[in-house]
Amino acid sequence: MSLSDQEALQINQALFSLTHAYEARMARENPPDQTGMTLYDCAVLMVIGQFAPIQAREVARRMDVAASTISVYVRRLTDKGMVASRRDPNDRRTWWLHLTEVGQFAYQQIVAGTVRYTRDFFSSLSAPEQQTLHSLLHKVAHELGFTWQ
Repeated sequence: MSLSDQEALQINQALFSLTHAYEARMARENPPDQTGMTLYDCAVLMVIGQFAPIQAREVARRMDVAASTISVYVRRLTDKGMVASRRDPNDRRTWWLHLTEVGQFAYQQIVAGTVRYTRDFFSSLSAPEQQTLHSLLHKVAHELGFTWQ
C-alpha cells in the first residue's frame, strides 16, 4: 500500500523542517560572518573531503547543482586556502580538487558538527528506529542517484 496524499505531505513537511532546523543550528553554531563559510561552502567542502581527488563537474553531479554554481564555491574555497587543484598528468585538460591542510581541518570540524546535529535531532528515536531511518534514507538517496560514504 502506498502513502496517502496526507502522509506524503507530512513526509515533505518533516524533511523541510529537518532541513530548516539543520541550517538554523549551523548558522547559530558557525555564524557565516565569523567563519566566512556559508552552508553551501560547507556542503561543497564535505563532498570534496569525502571524494577527493575529484573533478568539479563530479562535485556538481553529486550535489545536483549546476557546474557554474559549483565553480563559484570552489573558487571561494580556493581563495580561502581550503581547496587546491592539481592538473592531471595524463590529461592536461583535467583538474583534480583536493583539500589543503586548512581545508582538511575545516572538513573535520564540519563533519564533527554534522554528526552532533544529526544525533541530537534523532535522539528521540530508539537505536533500532535510528538504524531503520538510516537504512530507509540511504535507500531513497541511492535510488535518486546519490551515493555517499
